[in-house]
This record gives sequence, structure tokens and C-alpha cells, in this order.
Amino acid sequence: MKMNRIKFLLSSVVMASSLAATAGAATTSYNSGSLGSAGDGVNSDTVTLATASPLAASGDTGAGYAGGARTQVAYQAALNPSSSSPFSIEFWANPSASDGDDTAVNNRYATGNRSGWSIFQRGAAVGWNIKMYNGTGGDVGWDLAGGTATLGAWSHVVATWSGSAALLYVNGALVDSVNDTLATPGYNANPSTNSPSLNVGANFNGGSPSTSLIDEVAFYGSELSLGQISNHYALAASTTAGAYSSAVMGDGAVLYLQNIPEPSSALLMGLGALGLMRRSRR
Repeated sequence: MKMNRIKFLLSSVVMASSLAATAGAATTSYNSGSLGSAGDGVNSDTVTLATASPLAASGDTGAGYAGGARTQVAYQAALNPSSSSPFSIEFWANPSASDGDDTAVNNRYATGNRSGWSIFQRGAAVGWNIKMYNGTGGDVGWDLAGGTATLGAWSHVVATWSGSAALLYVNGALVDSVNDTLATPGYNANPSTNSPSLNVGANFNGGSPSTSLIDEVAFYGSELSLGQISNHYALAASTTAGAYSSAVMGDGAVLYLQNIPEPSSALLMGLGALGLMRRSRR
């Protein structure tokens, strides 16, 4: 009888975990970067647990996005440096579909004059694309694109800003450093304290949604070097636990969302019930 009860509780835990992966209340994506809890992200209730990770030694999960599901980090000055200050954005994405206008990560302010930046997954022939807005209407100040956005495969994407110029890296290599000729050079940081500092998986309002798994989102208040970026890319294949995350933290990540989203309370309750059952047998 006791064995049957244990089996029932175990099956309940598995069921709770499955339900948490497909639906439920919004969860929190905890920030491991130096900004601390102020950089925690809130996941819409349609963000799903991913079963895959780009890290060979990873014990955590990424997140699945589709149909406007998104993770949002509230405004933080550390994630909105001035237009002349350097910064870097880094993430891994595994897209399963594309209409050529898929927002992976962004902080674009789109009311009135556009400011901030957006990183898009484009079609296979274009790859990844960062647009940085100059604060005049819908004008784009920097427009870089390249690399591969292969469906069903992980891509490592990094965009850097030196304070005057942008660079785009994909899978550890520089893929574009030349601004599009149609861009009007310049960059205006997102000025709105009422706008999220970071959106993952879609725009702030769910527009231009991504259909993909996204993991290891990081923001730095510095311009990462090619050496640092290529090292991060290579460390994803390491079987040493913590090798990748140690490099990200060591290079000064202000924001680092490793596990998106957290295990649900339903799963934790199930594990708690199992613990009580175990104690009752002693």
C-alpha cells in the first residue's frame, strides 16, 4: 500500500511538472548577474519550459516562446546606459519557425520617436539582425546583419556597442561591422523609465513574436571583445559544470538569465508532498 502511495505521488509530481511546462501563472526568471533581484524577469504565462539547452554541461533549462510569449525585465538604469556608453547583449536561440520579423531580445521604445535596440531573427539568407534607433521617427541609426539563423539549431548571438559603433557576432565570429547604407548613423538610448529594459521572445506588447527556444540571456555594461565572445561560444561545449556561467559572470554580466522560467509552485508542492511521505515512513 505504501509503495502504491509513493508511486501515486511520483506520478503527481511528473504531472505537475508537465502542466508547469505548458501553462499556468506567470513565473520569475531569476537574474544571476551583478544587478541582483532588480534584474529578475517576469514571464508571461505562455512562456514554456524548454527541454533543451545549448550548454553541454547545463543542468538548467531555457524557455520556449511563441505567439507573443515574452519575458520582461522592468526598467533599470544599469540596463539602459547612455548613448555614448558601451554595452553588449548576448543570448542563445534555437528557432523552429520564422516569418523574417522575429524579435529575440530587445528594449526598443516604439511610442513616437523610436529609441533603444532590437535583435531580430531574419530569414536563412539574412541571419541575425540588430537595429539601433536614433530617436528620430522610425529612423534606424545602426543596422547590422549576418551569420546563420538555422531552424532547429542553436545560434550564439552577441551584439556590442562601443559608444560610437556597433558590431554583430554569431557563433563566436564577427559577421558584420559595416553599417547599412540606408541607416542614419546615431543611437539614442531608450529614454522611458516606464518601458521594460529588456524583452525576450517578443516586443514589449507581444508584437513581432519569436518562435524559438532562448537561453543564457546576458547584458554587460562593457563592450565584449572577440576573444571573450569566442571563449563563451567554445565553453558551451564544455562538459565541466559551471564553465560557461563562470565565464559570463567573470566578464561582468549585469544581467544573466540562466533558467527561464523557474520550476512552478505546483512542482515544488509535489516534491514537498513526496518529502512528507518519506518522513512518514521513518
